[in-house]
Amino acid sequence: MKFIGEFVDELDRKRDQLSRLFGLDEKVQEEVELLGAELERRWRLLPEPKNVYETEFSVDSSSAYRSLSNGLDFLIVRALMLGTGGYRRPLLRFEAVKGISEYSVASDFERVMRELLEVQIVLDNIEDIPDDSVVLIDGNLYGRYTHALREIGLAGWHHLPLELLYAMWTLYEECAERGIMLVGVSKFSKTRALTSALLPDRSRETRFLDVELLYRKKTGETGYTEPLMLGEYGVDPRVKNTYGASGRMRERLFRGVPERLYGFAEEVLEKVPSFPAIVMFHIIPRENAQPMRVDVPASLIGLDKKISDVSPFEFVDWRHAEGVVRQMAAAFGGRDVYNALLYIVDKEVRLSAKAVDTVYKSVLGSELGVHIEYDRSTRRFTY
Repeated sequence: MKFIGEFVDELDRKRDQLSRLFGLDEKVQEEVELLGAELERRWRLLPEPKNVYETEFSVDSSSAYRSLSNGLDFLIVRALMLGTGGYRRPLLRFEAVKGISEYSVASDFERVMRELLEVQIVLDNIEDIPDDSVVLIDGNLYGRYTHALREIGLAGWHHLPLELLYAMWTLYEECAERGIMLVGVSKFSKTRALTSALLPDRSRETRFLDVELLYRKKTGETGYTEPLMLGEYGVDPRVKNTYGASGRMRERLFRGVPERLYGFAEEVLEKVPSFPAIVMFHIIPRENAQPMRVDVPASLIGLDKKISDVSPFEFVDWRHAEGVVRQMAAAFGGRDVYNALLYIVDKEVRLSAKAVDTVYKSVLGSELGVHIEYDRSTRRFTY
């Protein structure tokens, strides 16, 4: 049974609502034109593509989460770092935990672990990276920072986002010292940073995603948006209200952290206002290509601005990002190959369900000498 008739009936009932979502009513169109005019002022033509950084590395990760019939859950995370000249370094982490009863907790645990490994693999191999190289990490850098400013609700793991923050801080420092360009690349980003900055009246919120505005106004064109420096734009007010008081910040946002980790937690949280601001832009390197979001720490492109210095965001001179723009345009390989090296690392690191449910599951049971069986809900979707 395909439920086509029911689907058509549902569309008919929600026709007005869907028209608004697809931007077919006058009020939506008015805002589109307002934002579109501002976008034109902030739109830049692509410079000549060029490999500004001769040595390039790319990092991506994949993961799998499974629930077992004995109440345990396990998580496998793989990260891979590839580089010019056949460079290749893998990293894997396996964790078995008890007590996850909510999907959101499992999702947070998996996300933070992946983001941590993507940073950790670069730090582990930092001595292999020549000065003045570029390192591309899949995903945006700003979201890693803002999403790590609260604990995850899993006993024994409340501190995990603090490990991510500490690793990010260390990597930013290393890159600034060595002249390594660290770039976060999102092949598709559902954020509102650009549209919020374009809105003349910042006392109200825009309904439009960045990618939605670019789709409406820049389809068929090439270019990039004027770089936007993000500071306190996405930072929780509870964080901003406790700058300089890391003990209070810990009590508010990391209450589950055990006493033995108080010192570490407060050391990390003390650095929170001093993280470099993140400069982001959207780039369309070829006609009809989907926009990519690119994030770069301000400290790596000659801008001495911290997160706490920028409230909430500000546009910066396009020349600061020109080298990165040229590198991204040169590495673009087509509709699906949004970046040549990131495309390869994505393919190679991907963890298939078949590999998890046959190879990894079998090895786990063999090494531990126990029978591994998934819970009933997991079995429904894996067999």
